[in-house]
Amino acid sequence: MPSQVLRVKGESVLMSRNYDVIIIGAGYTGLAAAASLLENRYNVIVIEPEPGLSQYTYYAGLGDKAYIDDSVVDFLTKSGVKIFSDNDKKWIRPLEYIVKLSSRILDLGGEIIVNTDLEPLFSPGGTGITIAGIIIRELNEHMLGDKEIIGSRIVIDATANGYLTGMVLDRLKIGVVSEGLGPTIPGSQELVERTYWLIPGFIVAGMSAAMIYSCSQPWPYVSPLIQSGIRASELVRTGYNGYVSNPLPPNVI
Repeated sequence: MPSQVLRVKGESVLMSRNYDVIIIGAGYTGLAAAASLLENRYNVIVIEPEPGLSQYTYYAGLGDKAYIDDSVVDFLTKSGVKIFSDNDKKWIRPLEYIVKLSSRILDLGGEIIVNTDLEPLFSPGGTGITIAGIIIRELNEHMLGDKEIIGSRIVIDATANGYLTGMVLDRLKIGVVSEGLGPTIPGSQELVERTYWLIPGFIVAGMSAAMIYSCSQPWPYVSPLIQSGIRASELVRTGYNGYVSNPLPPNVI
């Protein structure tokens, strides 16, 4: 798309890129969502706020084994992730998952960037407020950032801590209060069931959904996190028919 100069909080910023879907978080959920959407010819970028590809995925107390069930075997096999078995329990290597899924996303034409500071961009419409993309700062060697807008009709928050979701809740005051994580229940499907639209254009998935709704954590099983990403991609393809009629937030002029 042609570059556009927009005004956000009184500053002129450049909208230099536009995507069908922006995914925040490059862990189990975010990478699964990206790969699934790219397979269906969506234009996708994955943005990881941390300096590296999801440290949380690797350092989640799982050691070198992340347990899975049959529900994600086909997805993992297609992505080239090797599946191991001990005493009838299937498992994968977390680091291999990151590497293989990231490579698949890039091979399918997706993009991945890391080490970012970002916030949501809202847009008024005929039926209410929707997500229009994100405002991003890419850090340079002096730890300063150049402000840029990345446009998108859909944003998925798949971070471990609801990185963007908390900002959306704070800005729009939509009556949802982040409840924090629930107990650890191995293999729990609760966060898959909670993967859904928060407002038009914005989906909470994986640990972001768990954080908002106090869902139980499925460790040491990661199948629910992968399933959540696949479900998020299905929601994108299905679309959203609701709306939020809040006043225009202060960050858009």
